[in-house]
Amino acid sequence: MAFLLPAQGALDWANGMNDPEARRLLRRAAWRLAAWQGVLTLLVAMIAGWLGTRAGAWSALAGGCIGTVTGLYQALRLFSVDAAAGPERFMRAVYVGEFMKIVITAALFVVVIRVMKPRFLPMMAAYAATFLAYWMALGTGYPWFGDRRAARPVRQGTEPGEN
Repeated sequence: MAFLLPAQGALDWANGMNDPEARRLLRRAAWRLAAWQGVLTLLVAMIAGWLGTRAGAWSALAGGCIGTVTGLYQALRLFSVDAAAGPERFMRAVYVGEFMKIVITAALFVVVIRVMKPRFLPMMAAYAATFLAYWMALGTGYPWFGDRRAARPVRQGTEPGEN
C-alpha cells in the first residue's frame, strides 16, 4: 500500500508517523482517494449506461465499489497503527491488511457475480478505474497536503529555498 503514502514532505511537516496530526492527514488522504475513486466509478457507470444498458451501469457501480471499499479498508487499517512506536506491529498491519484486502475483494466479486449476474466488461472497467485514482494522486504529488517545499526540513547552513 506504499502508493497511498503522501509525499515525504507531508510526513516531515507532521514529524513522522507517531504524530497524531500526520496520521490524521494520512486518514484524510485515504478518504479523499476513496472519494476520487467514487467519482471515477460514477463516470464509468454513466458511460456504461449511456453505451449499453442499465445492467451495465449497475455492473460498473458494483465493480467500482469493490475497488473503493477494499482500498479504503486497507488504507484506514494501515494508518491506524503507529509505525514509530512499533515497527513490527506496523509491518503486521501492512501484511494483514493486504491479505484481508485480497480476501474481501474476492468475496465481494463472488457475491456480486452470484447475486447480480453483472456484465463483465463494465464491472471490470470500473474496478480498474479505481486504480487510476492512485496514479493521479502520485502524479499530482497529493496536492491536498499543501506546499511540499515549505514542509521539507531546512538543512543546516542553507536557506529554505535552496534545498
